[in-house]
Formats: sequence, structure tokens, C-alpha cells
Amino acid sequence: METPNIPTKPKGHGILIAVIAVVVVVVLVASFIGLDYNNLFHPKPAAQTIFVYSGPAGPANADHLLGGCVVAEMKNGSTPMASAQLIAFLLNPAVQKSFGSATGFIPVDTGAFNTTPSSTIPTIYSASNASVTVYYYTSLTESDFNYVSSEMSTFMSMYPNIHVKTSFISASKIVSQFQTQLAAKSHENIVTTIDNIDVGTLFYDGYLANLTSMAPTITAGAGTISSVTGLNNYEVKVFGGVYFMTQLVNIPLVWINYSAMQKAGISSPPTTDAQLMSDAKTLYNYYGVGMVNFQGHGGASTPTELYQWMVQFGGNPMVFNDTGDIAAMEYLYNLSAYFSPDYPASYWDTYTGLASNTYTIMDYQWPGSVNLTTLAMKPYNSTDTVLNASFNALSTGVFIRDPVAWLSQWQFYMDAAWTSIIEDHSSYSSIPTILSTENAALWSYLNTTYSPAVGMQYEIGDYQPVVT
Repeated sequence: METPNIPTKPKGHGILIAVIAVVVVVVLVASFIGLDYNNLFHPKPAAQTIFVYSGPAGPANADHLLGGCVVAEMKNGSTPMASAQLIAFLLNPAVQKSFGSATGFIPVDTGAFNTTPSSTIPTIYSASNASVTVYYYTSLTESDFNYVSSEMSTFMSMYPNIHVKTSFISASKIVSQFQTQLAAKSHENIVTTIDNIDVGTLFYDGYLANLTSMAPTITAGAGTISSVTGLNNYEVKVFGGVYFMTQLVNIPLVWINYSAMQKAGISSPPTTDAQLMSDAKTLYNYYGVGMVNFQGHGGASTPTELYQWMVQFGGNPMVFNDTGDIAAMEYLYNLSAYFSPDYPASYWDTYTGLASNTYTIMDYQWPGSVNLTTLAMKPYNSTDTVLNASFNALSTGVFIRDPVAWLSQWQFYMDAAWTSIIEDHSSYSSIPTILSTENAALWSYLNTTYSPAVGMQYEIGDYQPVVT
């Protein structure tokens, strides 16, 4: 544990660097592959190098938090095999690659990263079976309407006895639809692509079909990334079965203005949290201002980033105050002395300060939120891409937040802990107490809103990250 630094509001001004950016993707061990070293270490005048990579590994693990969508099926459907056929289509490598190109989400199948991915889909609902209708609810945005509709048309041409009716509705409305259908004892066949957090309400309220026996058939011939397969396996352990399958993901990466790091005398990106702290100090001393940015906007943004940090420190962020949780917050307390002044307003779509170097490091930003055109960024070559950086991060290991229905309440308390510890600069020694206070607050909420049994489950750690 480091000697605590007392966070202060840094003074000074960032250095404005105009320019053309080049993305250089580096692997976790920070080895530069296939790069022009002359341009890396001796950049041309007025040129700026910005790269993206998996980020420093935590002291406990290098697993990354998964965002994005899962696919699931409503229970009691009259023709579950037809629904399973649609799910198999959505998880096919060729379709995964197409979805990735169209929506920006990262495929979960290794075959999707091939130049020509397999388009072979296991036959689950035979062409000789009766005609049936499957309702497909998706929480993808309306901007994806034309693309998704075309994919459903392709599906129906392949399976003319399965008619798909597609609805673009919000995650909350998908939940309402499931509730309404099951309350009416409906046997309609419903498949949904829904945010991985919102699926929790569907699972915990008992609305989802158990896909455990069908999962191997659904993914037959597909090359699901091993860490994602592990996630499905762990789902069986945590939830008693496979009730949803990871379909499209977003994974947080670290973005760095490499030219600005070079000017400060740093020649490689940090691969450990100790190195990140050291580089943060170096950047602060060189520029006279904090140069590490963090999602400190609050709402769902800050707790989401803290979730990743706590898990990488070996903690269980659901309970706030286990040993790993405390260690993570103590580290971030020290690091916050070198935060960019931008951090309190930074959110999921904050990244443009990299180009002007109001901060040099954007810690854990979702690729789907970053518009490379805005930064005048382009890949260094055909292999140095955000997609490959995401694939590297996926391959090291992944986890999802336990999709409990009360996650928004957890976020509220985690945000309060962050505000007290980091923004209000409470004392370093008070960190365990603050986190324990939020633990007690959520425990009380669950006792009152749900039941003492749920509160007890929470307190003994039954709710935890779903980790591979």
C-alpha cells in the first residue's frame, strides 16, 4: 500500500497539441508489434500519436468488464426450437461480424474476426416443421433499424417457416412486454436482444427460458471466445443455468496521447497500476497539472468504472467494503492527486481532451463512445485497430455485473462513496468507514424494499460479479 497522497485541485494549464492522430494498438504487455520505431520515438513535427490498448493489469487480475447486449428467450413459448434457431443465427460468426460492422459492438466469436467468417448455422428448427411466428424485441437504437431489419429478412429467407416480427423498444419496455405476456399466460415465442444489466429483471422475476440444454447446439460450429464461453459456464454456477447468452459487447480500453507522454519522458504505456501511478506523477511534474482523466460524472458512469477497478483489485464491488474494494479506493484516492481538472464532468462520451492534451491518459473509455474521426485518428496499419485491442482485452478474461434489479440503487450508493472519498477529499483513513456506511445503507434498503432474506443474501456476499 502506498503512502497516501492528499488529493488537491491541481494548478496549471494543459499543453495544446494540434493534429493528426495515429492509433497504435499495443498488447497488454506493452510490446509494440509491427510499428515504425523511428516515427514512434522521433515523431515528425506537428504529428501526434494516440494509441489505445487493454490498459494496466490490476494487482489481482486483468479481467475486463463487459458492456453490451445479451440474447434471451421468454419462457413458455409454444415453439422454443424456433426461437433457438433465431438465437443461433444471431450468434453465427458471419452475422456477428456484420452486426459489429453495422453497430460498433464487438463480436463474441473468434470466427467473426476472420476475413471470411463461417456462415454455417446449426439446424434446430427443420424446414419441414410447421410455420411459426417469433417476436424479436431489441433494445438497439432506431439508427440500427434498417440494418437489423435486413438481417431479419435474411433469416426469414433461410428459414421460410419462421416469420419474425421485429420491434425496436427500450429495455424497460421489453421488460414490460415480458411481464404483460406472462401475466396473460401467453405462449408467444419471444426472443430479445437486451442490455446485459436490464436482463437481470427478466431473470430474477422468472421470465426467461432455461437454455442450458440447448446452448451447445445453439453455438455448434461457432468459435465463441473462450472467456465468453467461461462466462456462460459460470452463469450456470451462479444462476443455476444458462438463461441468457452474450451476443454483442463493448469493452473499456485505455486511450493515451503517446506524443504527450514522450514529451514528458515516458516511452511506453503503463502495464501495471504501480507504473500508472509513477507515470501520473511524471506527467503532473512535466505539465504542472493532472493528466489522467477518469469518468467522474456520476450517475451510472462512475460506479461502472469503479466496478472494473474493484474487481481487478480482487474485490466484490456489490458489497462495497471487502478487502479488494477498500484497496481499489485507496489506490484511486492516491491517483486522484493527478486527475485532470476535467474529471468531475467526464462521462461515457468524454474523450476529445486527448487531442488537445487537456489530459494525456483517458482511463477506461468504451470504444463505442469514441469517434475516431473527431480526433482525426486513423489506424497505423490494417492490424493496429480498436477491434484488435478489444479482442486482446476480451481474451485476457471478462466479467459482467450481477444483473440485479436493484443495480441503480447500488450505483446511487457507490456514487455517494466516490463523492465523499474523491471529490470531497475525505481523509485516507476514513475510506473503510465510508465504504462500510454505503454497505449498511444498501443492506437496509434491501431489507425494507425486498425482504430480510434478500438483505442477508446480500450481506453474506451471494451477489457478486459474474467472473470467468
